[in-house]
Amino acid sequence: MIRLRIALLLAPLFVFACKSSQPQKPATQPAPVIEQRSQAAASQRQQWLDMFARAYFPGRSGQVYVIPKQGWFVTSRDPLYVFMHGSPWDYDVRIPILFHGAPFVKGGSFSVPAKQQDIAPTVGSMIGAASLPTYTGRILNEAIAPGQGRPRVVSVIVLDAMRADYFDTYAAVMPTLTRMRKEGAWFSEARTVVLPTVTSVGHANIGTGSEPRFHGITVNNLFNRATGRFQEAYNRLDTQELMTLTLADNWNLQTDGKAVIIGQGGAIRAVAGLVGRGACLISGKKILAASYGGPDGGWETNDTCYTKPKVLDHFVGRKIWEAAGGKWMGHDIASTQKFRASALFQKYEAEALLAVVNDSAIGADEVTDLIYVNMKGPDYTAHEYGPQSNEQRETLAELDRQIAAYLALVDKKVGGPGRSVTIITADHGAPPEPPPGGRVYLDQVIDQLKKKFDATGQIINYYDDAANNQLHLDTARLQTLGFSLKDVAAFLDGLEVFEAAFTEDEVKAAQARLPK
Repeated sequence: MIRLRIALLLAPLFVFACKSSQPQKPATQPAPVIEQRSQAAASQRQQWLDMFARAYFPGRSGQVYVIPKQGWFVTSRDPLYVFMHGSPWDYDVRIPILFHGAPFVKGGSFSVPAKQQDIAPTVGSMIGAASLPTYTGRILNEAIAPGQGRPRVVSVIVLDAMRADYFDTYAAVMPTLTRMRKEGAWFSEARTVVLPTVTSVGHANIGTGSEPRFHGITVNNLFNRATGRFQEAYNRLDTQELMTLTLADNWNLQTDGKAVIIGQGGAIRAVAGLVGRGACLISGKKILAASYGGPDGGWETNDTCYTKPKVLDHFVGRKIWEAAGGKWMGHDIASTQKFRASALFQKYEAEALLAVVNDSAIGADEVTDLIYVNMKGPDYTAHEYGPQSNEQRETLAELDRQIAAYLALVDKKVGGPGRSVTIITADHGAPPEPPPGGRVYLDQVIDQLKKKFDATGQIINYYDDAANNQLHLDTARLQTLGFSLKDVAAFLDGLEVFEAAFTEDEVKAAQARLPK
């Protein structure tokens, strides 16, 4: 390690520091205190390994895994992604889990651990769905009021990148969500328990009640070793990558398609993980599902699996940003991508959902209908401007107004209050502004790997720019050059930006110790 650090310091293009190699001062604490700290560090390392292990899927996961230093992150140079999540730190993993809807929900604040995988079993218990053998979550009985029958509609609303502490920080501009928190069942210790903390992974956890080692959605962008290229999760809106049933799939089959099931959101990597396969499942019936996309900022779907609601044909993002003169809060929003990081997009996204729900037959009979929603606005705004920005405040204020309108519409559709349940949660959080030097770029890390191991860069198949903590390497070439995955992990562990690094073998060994 000393040899590696000297080499790094001599590298002429070295762009970020190695961890300090200064001699440590003699310990002044008693030996038991030092031992306790050592045990705590080992426990934390094992916790990270377990989080990667829950997300490891053969052929899809990488060969080396890294943990960024707290407050630091690796991102691309795309101006739309100035901030990047994906870490195990509280700002990325602590999420809201809130059940709302008397008389079915028992109100209170509960400090028991809760996770994304608990939502599907809990909703399933409320509506009478058969338990799936792939569930790794538990039923949150703390939230269920017994003996109340079944709600007519259950809505699972995933507020993308919605940190749990937003409920405190932005309470003044979120009166509806604040009221729901007071009235409903709030799980104060809810956290994600898999890595990376990214959109496709979190939504699949929520939709399936399982985790990536079973459902197979490991990152936003998968590296395909057969083609030698990366591809987005649910490539070309294809659902075949999802390896387990969602609760929506299960309910579709159990009700023989009688239940109305709606899935809608800002990205297919969110929607598909929530609702599953629809008619692309043997005996499954088509469900209503669509995601934001296309050159004009419209809505798209997989026509084989889903039906796109016709009312969405009237919603075109271009009309919104052109009407605003291509500006919002002084920012350029005149494109499909730029538009997303604005409160105008959040309003557009929610109004499209309201139109779909209003046009549907939800709540018309005693068969519980399911509505799965991804609200992408908080994520895109946080990526560009950060979670503590005025832009995020405006986006969350608009989000809260639209949640109020949505609750009112659902009450109208089901025939009044007290007949529906709404769950509010998130797929992941968002990092704050990093300290000086704490924003590190993918190309900087890649340059250092090239200098150390292979100037051609051919050992690097892919470094996931949407998760920033998995590297896909050409292990055969690496071995030919006289290096191992352990060498790469040790090198990365020596860079200041990373707190820890692991090899695929370490992650697989940790997975072998997890409950079956």
